Amino acid sequence: MPPAHQELRSARVIAILTMLSRVTGLMRELVFSRLLGTSGEMSAFRIAYMVPNLARRLFGEGALSAATIPVLTETLEKEGEKDARRFVGSVLAILFSGLSLAAVVIWAVMWFARLFTDDPSLPFAMTLIPYMPIICTVAVAGGVLNVRGHFATPAAVPVLLNLCVISVTLWGGYGKGLTSTALLNTVCYGVLLGGLAQLIATVIALWRVRFFPLLRRPFVNVQVKSVFALMSPMVLGLSAVQINSAMDYLIAYFFIVQDGVQVGPAVLGYAQYLYQLPLGVFGIAIATAVFPSLSILASQKKWDQVVQVVHRGLRMGFIIAVPSTVGLWLVSIPLVATIYQGQEFDEQATLRVAGTLRFYSLGLVPYFAQHILVRAFYAAHESRTPARIAGAMVLVNLALNVILVFSMEERGLALSTAVCATVQAIWLGIILSKRYESLSFLRLAKAFSRVLIASAIMGAAVLAVDYLMPVEAPGTRPLLRLIVEVTAGIAAYGAASQWLGLGVWRMVISRQFDTNTRDD
Repeated sequence: MPPAHQELRSARVIAILTMLSRVTGLMRELVFSRLLGTSGEMSAFRIAYMVPNLARRLFGEGALSAATIPVLTETLEKEGEKDARRFVGSVLAILFSGLSLAAVVIWAVMWFARLFTDDPSLPFAMTLIPYMPIICTVAVAGGVLNVRGHFATPAAVPVLLNLCVISVTLWGGYGKGLTSTALLNTVCYGVLLGGLAQLIATVIALWRVRFFPLLRRPFVNVQVKSVFALMSPMVLGLSAVQINSAMDYLIAYFFIVQDGVQVGPAVLGYAQYLYQLPLGVFGIAIATAVFPSLSILASQKKWDQVVQVVHRGLRMGFIIAVPSTVGLWLVSIPLVATIYQGQEFDEQATLRVAGTLRFYSLGLVPYFAQHILVRAFYAAHESRTPARIAGAMVLVNLALNVILVFSMEERGLALSTAVCATVQAIWLGIILSKRYESLSFLRLAKAFSRVLIASAIMGAAVLAVDYLMPVEAPGTRPLLRLIVEVTAGIAAYGAASQWLGLGVWRMVISRQFDTNTRDD
């Protein structure tokens, strides 16, 4: 199967399964909103969960996974399967043991901190700390499965986590009548249960693809040394958005207060989940699908073909990210009201989350582009340049956060993250184009302009529906408004993209991907 067709098929499999995990995640957030709303305890839980989640982004799905895939690909081609399995065993052993030790140290520091402060996030974080080494190991093992052409399990295992958390939360909230801190303590144990379920499923998948890791002298493995040398600068390069997000949470926790309640992290969490739906389902799917191709072609020094893969990935990203930005901006209020509003989540919370969601959505296009561009560097074992750029953006984001948080609250934090992502993506693209002359911004601009026109037509259709429907307060019949607006938008975008030759429907329903669309 040609690489373009394989990438699209893999991206489709990942997207479908990731969509399932996102739907269950949406159910989880819906349950949270009804039972916990934007309470101070919910904000404390968001802060506590940030610790293992950031570790997963940095060492699991982020830097370590990205560093492992090119080296594993090269080891398979040059050394064979047995040496590759030893390499994987060494990486996983070092990762799990190192993070387990780090978890013990962090837990001890938190225990000591509780002697001086009664911050509610600390007990939640202490319960969640064991989740850190488990989920990072699962994420790296998922990257190994991707190299072996198995994309289903890594994309599907988050469903297990979501189902565990949903079940435990419903049992605690409705079955036992728990509220506030007691309920969130139960949720923390649901997270640990979900982590174990993911680990078991991943181990079974490795066994079924006959690539179970072998363990032999992990600390003297030459390939492992290459991975960790490559990984160090990657921590910033691939995870700048996550680091910026973590700073958003911390600043929101300390500086955003409504009626004496620290609502900031709770609001950010609900908004982030919605804007990350298209990113998580399609952006990560596309980047995950093209990364093995990039690694193989880079190891073979086929740079023109590397550029072709980058072009394909960016074009597919534009087709999803641009209309998603327009759509989220226009339907933010009925979307948030439909999903979250009710019981502990009132209309004021809807407006706060919807406003934050709008500004986060402005960064969707650069978020999509970042994942492709950074992986193009990493496939060629070049990690320092993305790291330097990302480091600069982390500092800029911190400065913008401090400037904007007092006037725009959560919206300012979201805007800062989107601005920094945009600058980072443009910067990466400029440097990459200097290294690969065949990387054509003109071709990409033509593709982007056509997607922009189609998205503008979609936006006009949504605005027309909004104008024609009766004016109503936020939260009043939001589901009907949302259904009509989304239906009109999808129909308009589909028709416009067909007219402009974007190949959207071929991406969705075809088993092939025509790389000779009119944007070439």
